[in-house]
Amino acid sequence: MTAAPKLPPADEHPEEPVSDARPSTTTATARRPIEPADLCRLRTVGTVQLHPSATDVVYTVTWPDAETDANRSVLYASSVDGSDRRQLTHGHRDGAPRFSPDGSQLAFLRSAPKQPTRVMVLSWPVGEITEVATLADGASELQWLGPDRLLVLAPQRPEDQRDVDDDELARRPRILTTIDYRFNGRGWIHDRPGQLLVVGLPGSAIPSEPTAIGLPGADHEAFAVSPDGTQVAAAVATDDDADLTGANHVWLYQVDGSEVPIRLTPQGGSWASLVWHPDGALVATGHLDNTRIGFHRPHLLALPPEAPAVTPLPDQDLHVVPSMLGGRGTAPVPGGVLYPGVRRGRIAIDRHDLDPTLPAAEARTVIHEGDHQVLAFDASADGSVIVAAVTSTTRPAELWRLDGDPTVLTDFNEAVLAGLDLAETTEVTVSSTDGAEVHAFVTVPPASAPPPAADGTRPALVYVHGGPMFQYGIGFFDEFQMAAACGYVVIGGNPRGSDGYGEAWADAITGDLGNRDWADVSALADHLRARDDVDDDRIGIGGGSYGGFMTGWALSHDPRFKAGLIERAVTSWNTMFGTSDIGTWFTAKTVGATIESDVDRVTRQSPLHHADRITAPTLIIHSEEDWRCPIEQAEQLFAAIRRNGGDVTLVRFPGENHELSRSGRLSHRIERFQIIHEFFATHLGGSDFGTDHL
Repeated sequence: MTAAPKLPPADEHPEEPVSDARPSTTTATARRPIEPADLCRLRTVGTVQLHPSATDVVYTVTWPDAETDANRSVLYASSVDGSDRRQLTHGHRDGAPRFSPDGSQLAFLRSAPKQPTRVMVLSWPVGEITEVATLADGASELQWLGPDRLLVLAPQRPEDQRDVDDDELARRPRILTTIDYRFNGRGWIHDRPGQLLVVGLPGSAIPSEPTAIGLPGADHEAFAVSPDGTQVAAAVATDDDADLTGANHVWLYQVDGSEVPIRLTPQGGSWASLVWHPDGALVATGHLDNTRIGFHRPHLLALPPEAPAVTPLPDQDLHVVPSMLGGRGTAPVPGGVLYPGVRRGRIAIDRHDLDPTLPAAEARTVIHEGDHQVLAFDASADGSVIVAAVTSTTRPAELWRLDGDPTVLTDFNEAVLAGLDLAETTEVTVSSTDGAEVHAFVTVPPASAPPPAADGTRPALVYVHGGPMFQYGIGFFDEFQMAAACGYVVIGGNPRGSDGYGEAWADAITGDLGNRDWADVSALADHLRARDDVDDDRIGIGGGSYGGFMTGWALSHDPRFKAGLIERAVTSWNTMFGTSDIGTWFTAKTVGATIESDVDRVTRQSPLHHADRITAPTLIIHSEEDWRCPIEQAEQLFAAIRRNGGDVTLVRFPGENHELSRSGRLSHRIERFQIIHEFFATHLGGSDFGTDHL
């Protein structure tokens, strides 16, 4: 290994988009391919929050920062017509913006590496910023309870740890009684569950020292405040066996503590994304049966606070998600709610009527859908104004207005993109071995990429997404763009197990991994082999998490793959049970058995069991602090391939977790791309980024 890559020069004004010194009139022939250093030059619009007047919008702008080698975000504001754009904050990482009910104040969270999270309030529109609380262990969400107080979701240490420094805490033994003692990206959580904290603003009668409400010691995961600010609904893990099932419940609290909490859900599920409608209805995403083996597509459910019950809203077999960026992605409108809907590689905005008696065909209306993905959005109270963070295959997320004709309101990336020759993506449908139609996306190298061989062919890559309940689609994906820039034809499809095609499609692989899903992935590879522009003797495969699982499976079942990238992968379901943060319940639901009930079935569905058949050169990349798929998964496969004489390399990234490729340190993300494409260049003959790592 050589030293870490030299980072690009730090921006003089990092909050503003960075030009690559090419004028906006640059012709396509003068543009260059994208490269890893461009990651810090691109900006992403994330959380979106409309002012109550619906005349202005506040949103986050995020980027990997070269100067600090960390991810940064700041807040911007614009008029809803796109004019009068201004930067509101200059913190290291400012996010979760929320307007007060009267619109006179904007609360947000501010964090920095190795620093406590601070709750801040900005006076609107003047911009004076006041710190109102400091939270030692971070915070994830906030909402207003009224004009002078906030409710914040934050992990809380027990009393006997609050004045103890981190070095001393790290020295002490950890006493564990439940399996859910750590979580990917959060670290050790057994002694600091998420709590709801009331924070008073300066000058109010509410104490500024955060005060907890709700069920003491229970882990709160999401919440919503009633329209009058007197009640809170929260998704809370309260079952004694929640660590074994992953289940939680929705509870109702009185903010003043005048009544005992009420459980609104009759049985545990996976409840999230709570929205309290002004008409009184409480809407959540979740499912009614958390015991059934298999993948559960989240449904929309109504939870009337006055009478505990759950009513599914008709959704036409649609997968709904609150957001993809952690930003706001739900909004109440008269008589209904707006939610993102995932289907066929797109993320749209749908209106769901709150009348449960309506047939599915009438209960959902598509408000907006296009050849792109909506990553976060907000809407005015009457639904007449909708603003969103929207991405396409050649554009990182910008701010759009989606009521009426879609209008792009920001251009943070225009100067950078003007100098880049990005790859184009097209959609294809591929027939699997049993006739199932697999939807996929093919990305071909741009004109500026290295030329094809003399016979007109190029090397190619099959990529498999994680999840498996996820989807490739119409969004900007640096993985595909970097591969295409190095001269590869790339196909990424949505085999059975994926989101966006209904619950039967997602559930078709439960307990039978490596069968239908493998048939679909194999069909995608055959599609590449049949293309005139692909050299069928230079096809590789790669993916992360479940995609890494499938890469290991593919390498052991099809010798035609000439190289494989296995990243943050599941390789042994047997050990995922006791090492992964979600292993106890996720593994059982996925493979349809436990090691106690059917160890042979669990073993057969593990790539490690078939590792003796892997002969193609294999690159394994894993993060040291990955608690989702712990690094022992990589270690076992590396040892097995090596023991059987295979050509295998293991790369371990320190200080990173399961999200390395998406939100890791900039230097690590750059080096990761360099390592990957030197590996593929060595074994498939494509180009690389001029490194010397392997």
